[in-house]
Amino acid sequence: MIVQRFVQWRETANSAGRAEAARAVAKAFVEGRFCAAERIEAEATLTLMLDDPSPKVRQALAEGLATARGVPPAILQALCEDSDAIACPVAQGSPMLTDEDLITLVAIGSDAVRRAVVARPVLSVRVSAAIAEVADPSICVALLDNEGAAIAGVSYQRLAERHGQDADVRGALLARRDLPATVRQTLILAAGQALADFPLLRSLVGPKRAEDVAHAACEKATARLAEIAPAGEIPALVEHLRASGQLTAAFLLRSVSTGHIDLLGAALARLSQTSERRVAAVLAGGRQKAVTALIVECGLPASMGPLFWVAVTVWREIAAGKRIARPEEVPQMIMRRVAANHDAERGPADTDEVTRFLHRLAGEAALDAARERARRLAA
Repeated sequence: MIVQRFVQWRETANSAGRAEAARAVAKAFVEGRFCAAERIEAEATLTLMLDDPSPKVRQALAEGLATARGVPPAILQALCEDSDAIACPVAQGSPMLTDEDLITLVAIGSDAVRRAVVARPVLSVRVSAAIAEVADPSICVALLDNEGAAIAGVSYQRLAERHGQDADVRGALLARRDLPATVRQTLILAAGQALADFPLLRSLVGPKRAEDVAHAACEKATARLAEIAPAGEIPALVEHLRASGQLTAAFLLRSVSTGHIDLLGAALARLSQTSERRVAAVLAGGRQKAVTALIVECGLPASMGPLFWVAVTVWREIAAGKRIARPEEVPQMIMRRVAANHDAERGPADTDEVTRFLHRLAGEAALDAARERARRLAA
């Protein structure tokens, strides 16, 4: 009887009246006012309302059923496939939508529907992964801002790869407490590239110098990241650096000069395919030949062995109390000794890329030390 009466009534009712009827039937359905037989007829009535030509009617239906349980899946699917104003309340609020339903909405839905999905109070790892793969930067920021969204490490990496050049996405990623160190390092590279491409910097110092400045900033930031990263994340960070070609002699020299011995040890162990225990023993007490042999095993030139030997020796002297220095002075001290040792071996008239690099590192270390002293005095 409900269906027949509704069909007869809607022939003469205006859209406002039909919308009000949709709200009333939806409310009664949600509140369980129908007996079993009436409920079947009520479902049929709701199904007929899905075909109403007025979007106001369908929107009223969507709003009435959006947060309800027990709604037939076919009705929810039809509402989700309607216009944004009708689909969004259901996409955001329906507890009946499964992960598969939400993933489909993310895959084929409009940006408005994707935003509605992202606004749900809880998102599974699978749904978050789907969003990370296809959504635009602003929607990805909303995902990252949603504390109820569970996000896997691989999805963080995809977000960094797809939108790492977007400052808002970088900021939202870095605000996540569970962001892996490997992804943070990817963001360091993205920020470095943005710096290198900054028109003002390129016009002031030239493209080549801008690239050098950005590269040095990335290496410093990566070393700092390794310092604060949990010990359990260091192996993954080292593998990430190796796979991306960042475990260069220059990076390793920066690491040892600034005291990131754990990072250096993990890197040398990974490059040489030997145990961290053996690497630690060589760094702590090995002779120069052992240090040089380890460097060669890592695929680095044998000529780099003496440079690492000098740096390791300085740290041994500091650890043994044979040399006293403020923490900010140690990198400057190490790089000066490394550069001086390299100059002595090559001769005063010789110059090469390594020489220039070492003297640049020594200059950077001296400047960093001066800045630290200035900050301490100003505090």
